[in-house]
Amino acid sequence: MKPIKLFEEFHDETMMINEIGEGSKSFSWKQTGFTKVETWTSQLSQVDKTLSAAPWETFPSALTYQFSSDKATYYAKIGGGWAKHVSINFGRKPGAKPPHKFNIILVISFDIEGRDDTPITNFGEQFRVLTTVTEIADKVVKDLSEYDWLKVTEIRIVPKMEDSEEDVPITKSKRGRLYLEYIKKQGKRLPGEWTARIDDEYFTLLNGKFSSTNPDKYISI
Repeated sequence: MKPIKLFEEFHDETMMINEIGEGSKSFSWKQTGFTKVETWTSQLSQVDKTLSAAPWETFPSALTYQFSSDKATYYAKIGGGWAKHVSINFGRKPGAKPPHKFNIILVISFDIEGRDDTPITNFGEQFRVLTTVTEIADKVVKDLSEYDWLKVTEIRIVPKMEDSEEDVPITKSKRGRLYLEYIKKQGKRLPGEWTARIDDEYFTLLNGKFSSTNPDKYISI
């Protein structure tokens, strides 16, 4: 199964980048499969509470979603990992909310149903696909936020690089620039405050505001 190839040619990169997220309407989507957010939280509720810390673990099944356009049917997958949250108790103020117990990392991917060798070049719906996946991710984060004993700390997004751009920095590639500009414009819809971090091969959305002496690596959204 190969990740979606969003587009092969940028005839007018500047115009397309500027239009990212501007009035893009999401496709109608639905959740599929048996795994729900409640499946994950039920698994976490059974973790041994006596453990002071534990290594990162992956949820055994992912959340899956489906949506269609006139051109293709897509499915999005949101995988998850968790770890016990370690907090240092300096004394809480009376009435203060207790710290959460688990940290959650989400990893987002999406593909075309029934196609593993043909790119979706020139479908003309790339922005609507991204808008739909963003809407799905937003719903998952909000659902998880209903549980005050866990916290989504990271959301990872990995662009598929073209073969011709294998050694190109992520922010210099066509796909990477598209994702980054979309993150800047649409990341604000996530609940709370987030910062985008540019890693070597993917983008990471961090829950919270982070500052750095390297402004090209951390971007407030």
